[in-house]
Amino acid sequence: MESLLIDNGPLGLLVLFLLLGLVTGIPAGMFGIGGGLVLVPVLVWLFALMGFDSEFLVQMAIGTSLGAIIPTAMLSARGHFLRGSVDGASVRRLLPPILIGAMLGAWLAIQIDGRALGRIFGIFEITIALWLLWSVRPPTRPEAGRPVWFAAGTGIGAVSALIGIAGGTLTTPFLLTQGLDIRRAIGSAAALGIPIAIAGSLVYALPALLDTDRVAPAWSIGYLYLPAIAGIAVGAAVSVRAGVWLAHHLPVLALRRAFAGVLLLAGVYMLLR
Repeated sequence: MESLLIDNGPLGLLVLFLLLGLVTGIPAGMFGIGGGLVLVPVLVWLFALMGFDSEFLVQMAIGTSLGAIIPTAMLSARGHFLRGSVDGASVRRLLPPILIGAMLGAWLAIQIDGRALGRIFGIFEITIALWLLWSVRPPTRPEAGRPVWFAAGTGIGAVSALIGIAGGTLTTPFLLTQGLDIRRAIGSAAALGIPIAIAGSLVYALPALLDTDRVAPAWSIGYLYLPAIAGIAVGAAVSVRAGVWLAHHLPVLALRRAFAGVLLLAGVYMLLR
């Protein structure tokens, strides 16, 4: 498998990552959950097969996941906006702290040991899996003040960039507590996934500029692996529509349980690798 991946070069890899994007776009469309929860463990596995430096394996997977999320998040946000399900006031309130948090989270990820970062991702993934299984809905509270929104936005951005997701699993529950209906909460979270992915990706690209002695894999900028970003972005942009269709035609409870099972396995893999 390893020789097959390497011998085919960037074009062969592009096809592989295109298929990965097709697969990960489906759960993203079905559950409104960023593909990073699926992408990062798979990328860790693939990058290990390709012989990437084990010290920075998880950072490469997370940075690449964020880079691939940018165009997918843009398409998703546009669709929600056209349907009137993006709350502009909420997006404007969360945007500044989310940008700050995303840059802090990505910077922290670069400093953390790769194995420790993988365990953090695994714990988060298992937590999301349990949330899906139990269908926990956050309580609705009166609208919080500016400090709460700033703290929430900073935390959402930091955690999202730290583990390579668009933040919908965190932003949506917070907006639900502030009285938004589920459609507007999901649409607004999709819009806020764009600045999270862009800000985080820029920080993950920094090692290419700041550490001139670091030997990065070919076709990469810092911790962003370009063939993976291109292939996954195109594949996910196509299959996310299929995920939306499935969400409206298959039993929701069964889908949630199946996806939770996948996340549990991926989380355990990240903890034990």
